Amino acid sequence: MTLAAAACRLPRLSVPGDEVFDEVYHAKSALQYLEGQPPVDWVHPPTSKLLIAVGIWALGYDSLGWRLMPALAGILLAPVFFFLARRVLATERAAVLASVLLLCDGVYLVQSRIAMTNIFAVLFQVATALFLVRSATSEPLATGDMLAAGAALGLALSTRWTSLFAAAFLGSAFLVARRGRILREREVVLVIVSLLCLPAGLYALSYVPYMHIKFPLAGWTDLWRVLKDLLMEQTRVYRYHADLRAEHPYFSVWYTWPWLYRPTLYYFHIDEGTEAVRGILALGNPALWWLSIPATLWALATGIRDHDARRIFTGAGFLGLYLPWGLSPRTLNFSHYLFEAIPYACLSLGALLDACWDGQRRPVARGYVAVVVLLFLFFYPFLTAMPIPHKIFYASRWPGTTPWWWFPTWI
Repeated sequence: MTLAAAACRLPRLSVPGDEVFDEVYHAKSALQYLEGQPPVDWVHPPTSKLLIAVGIWALGYDSLGWRLMPALAGILLAPVFFFLARRVLATERAAVLASVLLLCDGVYLVQSRIAMTNIFAVLFQVATALFLVRSATSEPLATGDMLAAGAALGLALSTRWTSLFAAAFLGSAFLVARRGRILREREVVLVIVSLLCLPAGLYALSYVPYMHIKFPLAGWTDLWRVLKDLLMEQTRVYRYHADLRAEHPYFSVWYTWPWLYRPTLYYFHIDEGTEAVRGILALGNPALWWLSIPATLWALATGIRDHDARRIFTGAGFLGLYLPWGLSPRTLNFSHYLFEAIPYACLSLGALLDACWDGQRRPVARGYVAVVVLLFLFFYPFLTAMPIPHKIFYASRWPGTTPWWWFPTWI
């Protein structure tokens, strides 16, 4: 899984060479942290920009430098997700199938090759889920796993506030799994330290470089002023998202995301010399995203019927990370935000495919996996800015569509 993820992410990572989509904010902010300047992007917590800065520090400020750490995060997500799937799903085959589906998702690939915040958030969220599931199913509560879960949760929250959705779901699932045992003195202390104090501490530490830029070392003698400004900064971030009324051509309403109504076009360029088209479309795998809701409903319905906590967990996980977008005060949203919930759809589909892998439904299950893989390979050029001959790209029998743009709303 790790090698497959690396093979799709590392080649041609520097293409295109200019800043793409939100790289104009996130990559530039990473450089500004290194130079001790106020970052242009303050609307998300600092961790992702600090991680991107590591690649820039190592390789320089170019497309390879600012995309190195997102690519490594995307590669690391593959084994972390497999270990989670192996814990949550009933069989190793189901875990393998779920992992293959995630590896074949277009948004997962695109976010791993772009210097943005999303891939880091998903990696840390999945790592939190892995360690919490391991902790919840152990007796007594494992100290190491709890501390690791708290560290991963702190990193997730200090990357994107949307990780609060994951924190709410995983915290609820953890409490349900532990039930009355959570009231034991040792577990109460461990939960407070691991899931409250540690994440809060890491979140605050992520702002140290930012606050140091605002208040040089001499100003830190007034620690109260720094802490007060840190709290005010959180209010400022919230007000930005809550009051944002900007327009964008690729805006999409949250309930349209699973149906891929309006995927986000990050990059589009026509090479004049070769007459080739290059593009990066943050498009989820249609065979995966279109079945995310049905698979989730199947997991919940059969899980409740059969008293199967595994399927209930995967179904509730997707809804827990997706439905809160309907209540979010931010109105300018994009379809790739659903990526944080897609790992749970892959878990549900992995369980469903495993149940159908043998027997009468065997051709359907195996054919579906083949379709997912083939669609990923088909869209791969338009996910990674590979040159596509102009005549091939625009070859179409239906007005307003191309082989890679199936519907007019994708343009």
